Amino acid sequence: MSKHTVVVAESQTLFRDMITNFVEDMDEFSVIGKLTNGQEVIEFIEEKEIRPYLCLLDIHMPVMDGLACAKKLKTEYPDMKVVLLSAYDDEESIETVLSVCADGYILKSSGLKEFKDILRFITEGKFVAPQKLVQYFSKRLDALLQIERESSLHFIKEHFADRTDLNKREWQIIQLLKKGWTNRMIAEELSISEGTVKNYLSLVYKKLDIKNRVELLQMLSKMTG
Repeated sequence: MSKHTVVVAESQTLFRDMITNFVEDMDEFSVIGKLTNGQEVIEFIEEKEIRPYLCLLDIHMPVMDGLACAKKLKTEYPDMKVVLLSAYDDEESIETVLSVCADGYILKSSGLKEFKDILRFITEGKFVAPQKLVQYFSKRLDALLQIERESSLHFIKEHFADRTDLNKREWQIIQLLKKGWTNRMIAEELSISEGTVKNYLSLVYKKLDIKNRVELLQMLSKMTG
């Protein structure tokens, strides 16, 4: 059975050797490179003219850290599996890992069985991450869906007591204001001038018996408490 080739990059010798031993202990993997930073990984691949199946990169390394290396690898070799290793699972680290399109995120506090299981899951095309990362991503997704729902025209109309004196264009502008758009953005989206947007807003203020944009935004804000 042919083995999946792996490159390990970790600046600390002890961790690098431990990770290498863990990987080599698995029948389906073979470590072809043990390196100390991201720049060495890039140079190793270019000089050897070999593309490893999987790169295990510590996030915090000198010269080029794992995040910068992962971003470069996924840009140049999108099919290459890239997994990041870290001792941290804070929200900032989680957001950064998602931004570089890594295939997985392993905490150094993981047990040996969990570590091996994660590598096997990744070979099956799955994205694997700590439970905290999944929960964080789920919360962010829920928040985005809530914002989208509350910016829908149906939701807005429901909270305006079924007013019939606002026309289609005015509803569109109110909806885009609810999303936080500026007059210029609205004008570009609707293919009209900023002056026309302002004219429509003046009519909206008059129909809603309010004075300005601030009061309209306050009305829209009250819809979500």
